[in-house]
Amino acid sequence: MTRMNIFATDHPLTLRPSWFDTREHPLLSFACHISVMALMVTPLILVGLYFYAVSDIGAEPNPFPDPWLDLAVGTALSFVIAIICASLVALMYRLLARAWSRNRLAKSPKPRC
Repeated sequence: MTRMNIFATDHPLTLRPSWFDTREHPLLSFACHISVMALMVTPLILVGLYFYAVSDIGAEPNPFPDPWLDLAVGTALSFVIAIICASLVALMYRLLARAWSRNRLAKSPKPRC
């Protein structure tokens, strides 16, 4: 039986499941989680790449001759790095959650009837 939200005007049988629902759309949910995590981590990686590039620069008067191109390339590179990291984190989280739930179910006492 589906629990109905009393503040919603839609009937629960007419609602479509979210793309983040792991039971209805497992692969699409995985892709959505990766994309959201990557978008959250991309600015942090971009700042890290910037500090890495600036720390390696000497006393040059103009370290970035074309700043908009450098920003676009840095953003694309940090998004690729974030996608790789987010996919590994999401995969490890799902594997650990599955193992933990199986372990918890195996250790739970059986009900006596």
